[in-house]
Amino acid sequence: MADDETLQNFLSALASSASTPGGGAGAALAVGIGAALVAMTARLSTGGRFHTVEEDMRRVAERCDAIRPEALGLMEDDAQVYDRVMTAYSLPRETKKAREDRARMISLASEQASRVPLKVAGLACEVIELAREAAIKGNPNVSSDAGAGASFARTAIRICEMNVHANLPAIKDQIVRGELLDGLEAAAKCGATADSVVEELLQNGSA
Repeated sequence: MADDETLQNFLSALASSASTPGGGAGAALAVGIGAALVAMTARLSTGGRFHTVEEDMRRVAERCDAIRPEALGLMEDDAQVYDRVMTAYSLPRETKKAREDRARMISLASEQASRVPLKVAGLACEVIELAREAAIKGNPNVSSDAGAGASFARTAIRICEMNVHANLPAIKDQIVRGELLDGLEAAAKCGATADSVVEELLQNGSA
């Protein structure tokens, strides 16, 4: 598993001097991993003594299965929007008009580069809620995997928060800035939920 070529190639690219992929892609991958862990927890919580929650656990697993490809797609989206930001910063600035055009393009690219991490954070919030449900209703022998899924998603949210804050100074539209800050506030609440899920598992001595 650790020798998988695709994974090795991604980690090599992440470790390289290239600006992409970066933390945003890592955040999206973390969401995918979190979703996979929660799906596993749910699938190990069906049948037998879990027959009363089987329908719920199947729903959790199916939604996690749908989140994974969405998250992986956002890995590529993150790299693309970051490249647009770099392109905007490289625009000429010899004249006043050129500087104004450059600032406008930087602002637009930075807005686009902020919306992708908010999408990642939105998926992370879903994973956290699904992890919470799996931890409460599911097989206690694998509840720590639900907690691990929530932890991966929580880490993704923190990365997304940092990336959006890094872009905010370049965004001139105050309405857009407000929307982005609202998105960050919602994501932070999800992060707090993840913390409570993990803390409860620790206190209860999860498997």
